Amino acid sequence: FLALPLLSTALSSYDIGSLFTLSIDESNTSGSPLLRVSSAANPDVVVIESLSSSALSEVEVLNDGEKASKGLRGSAIPPFLALGTSKVTKGPIKETQYVMKEREKWFSRTDSMSITAVNQPSPDSLVIEGTIYRSSNRDDTEATFTLTFSSATANPFEAASGASLDFDLQVEDGHGNRVYLNLASPADEKVYGHGLQYTSINHKSKTVPIIISEQGIGRGLQPITGFLNTFVGGAGGDWHTTYGCKPIFVTDRNRGFMLKNTEASIFDYSLLSSQGVEIEVWGYPLSGAIYYYRDTPLSFTEMLTEYTGRMSSLPTWTQEGAIVGLEGGSDIVEEKMAALQGAGVKMVGLWLQDWAGLHHSYDGDRLQWNWKLSDEQYPDWNDLRSGMEASGIKMMTYINPYFQANLDDPDAIPSSQYTTGDAAGYFIKNSANETYPFKSGSIKFGCLDVTNPEAVEWMKDIIKENLIGEAGSYGWMSDFGEAVPFDAVMHSGISGAEHHNEYPELWQKLNRDAVRELGMDDDIAFFSRSAYSKSPGNARVFWLGDQLTTFDEKDGLNTVVIAQQSGGLTGHSLAHSDIGGYTVVDYPLAHYHRSTELLKRWIELEAFSGSMFRTHVGSSFEDSDAQVWDDEDIMQHFGKFAKVFGYLKDYRASLFEKAELRGWPVARSMFMEFPGDAKVWDESLMASQLMFGSDFLVAPVVTDGDVTKGVYFPTYDGCTQWVSVWTGQTYDCGGPEVQVEAALGYIPVFYKSESQYGPGLKDFLATL
Repeated sequence: FLALPLLSTALSSYDIGSLFTLSIDESNTSGSPLLRVSSAANPDVVVIESLSSSALSEVEVLNDGEKASKGLRGSAIPPFLALGTSKVTKGPIKETQYVMKEREKWFSRTDSMSITAVNQPSPDSLVIEGTIYRSSNRDDTEATFTLTFSSATANPFEAASGASLDFDLQVEDGHGNRVYLNLASPADEKVYGHGLQYTSINHKSKTVPIIISEQGIGRGLQPITGFLNTFVGGAGGDWHTTYGCKPIFVTDRNRGFMLKNTEASIFDYSLLSSQGVEIEVWGYPLSGAIYYYRDTPLSFTEMLTEYTGRMSSLPTWTQEGAIVGLEGGSDIVEEKMAALQGAGVKMVGLWLQDWAGLHHSYDGDRLQWNWKLSDEQYPDWNDLRSGMEASGIKMMTYINPYFQANLDDPDAIPSSQYTTGDAAGYFIKNSANETYPFKSGSIKFGCLDVTNPEAVEWMKDIIKENLIGEAGSYGWMSDFGEAVPFDAVMHSGISGAEHHNEYPELWQKLNRDAVRELGMDDDIAFFSRSAYSKSPGNARVFWLGDQLTTFDEKDGLNTVVIAQQSGGLTGHSLAHSDIGGYTVVDYPLAHYHRSTELLKRWIELEAFSGSMFRTHVGSSFEDSDAQVWDDEDIMQHFGKFAKVFGYLKDYRASLFEKAELRGWPVARSMFMEFPGDAKVWDESLMASQLMFGSDFLVAPVVTDGDVTKGVYFPTYDGCTQWVSVWTGQTYDCGGPEVQVEAALGYIPVFYKSESQYGPGLKDFLATL
């Protein structure tokens, strides 16, 4: 990954298509050949390169302890390609939580490789054959390999703005269960991406695991994280635990990388004092792509989403106002909705996640996972629905791929969906060919096997008949998808380890297919949480998961700012979050309740960054937690920003069009727009402000009590000034950080002086 000249004279070069050159140096003193892929047009732009002493700014090597931890023997610098054998003593997923720590034991790892042949079957491809050895003296062959590079550039846009190169690795006679790619990367290179990351922005010097899971509660915030990780089976999570990680990254050196594998992988950016990256994949063969973008990372995202799929425009009704989350039965729902209507809040949706009833147990009242309308919870559902629809408010519900075995009513169990699915073999199984037993607190359940075609049709019928037909739902939370254990048995024969990360893609496809088969794709909006690489091609809109009801950067409001940007880089073009956060905690020594200030700040951010504007009552529907209907003050604040969100529908429509055609995100990092401004690549600045499309700079308040905000105004070719949407005050491009007013109700938002949308928004805000 380092743009340095190769020092050897034993150098062979090959053009792959018209855009890439691959060089092989076979005289490396460390024993293994060096590979380097660069831009044919600009050889100084290196897209991928082996580790070597000449590629390091300081010639450092692994010491004996580091080599032992990596399973290496003789080699000081790991070869470009290696195999390994490792045993996971326990699966890394337990009851949907990531619990990988201290569970993997090294056995061995190869130490050297050679290239035996290079063939070019066509101008657009190159095939490298070689041998992998257990040790550097090359007297003990481990396996042979074939590494194929092929030009994936097929359209004029890529040739003008960037290019991609596919790779495929086949291993013959291998005895291991791990593959390693060891690549050079300058210590000062900045690395972004990996899907939904909530805390880390620049991943350099960190180790990022790609295993989707529940994100946890706290994720490093103390004391809650330590308490839950110690006493509740890892439920606190860590900085890297996430519902939607992806084996995809992009850097500030005009390059990116993607793995197509669904097996777990680990990206170690701390290798050789952060001068390399080790990509560990839990299986082979291996395939993926490398990318070169010329000017802006928007080009990388556009090329990437040709593979991942792109998100499409949302139904127009979702863009005209607020979707209010409620629960508790018709009386409570009608009371709260009447208060909001009386305050003039523009509402377009009523989201009732408890439509299928409640499960009552030691862990409180939880949703019942039996996906049909509950006559007990909503005996007059049709009247409620009719009343809402008469006011222009559409009903929305909830579903997940789990089916509860222990319903509260024993008489209902024989005819429950779990009983039906279990008898038909619709759930994933264990090694004894029985339904794999899952548990979430007091709920015992089975997980839908989305590789079973009959199970998929059964679930689609539940969506069509129960959610859309009986409940009249125009959308739903499509929850979960992170639970597949590595030792699970699938109907298709795929292993649980290979299927775990893939599950969300198929779960989202199932939901989307059900909607499309009814011809309602333009009417229905379901929102998904879990994700992997190809999720954008099937998901309708993402929501960012279960944030804690705090301001903090580990699991609170600030993580929304970060996740919108990291997700947007890798295909999450349309996303939003639970307004106010979700997780309320009331444990000894750990109390996290939703304050009115937090709720207001969240409302402000979502109006200027979210693809939908939706509230959640939170995990605890208690008087101590602020809600949007609490009093006249909060209802006026909520109503004001619901109007703002509705006013911006035409602007978002233009962004949705770009998302559908080019994969560009609605909310995005500043460096996607202004890559020539070095300051916008800064990690701390990215945690503080983001772009809403190309026109608006948003600098949300993410610290409680703050009424001012430090803002940096990016510079770019042709930039004249930035303009406040609230006051019309102008600010120079690229100057020092400016402290601006940020009272509640006046989130700092600015537009480019040449924006066609900014002046109209400023005039509209003046009327509120």
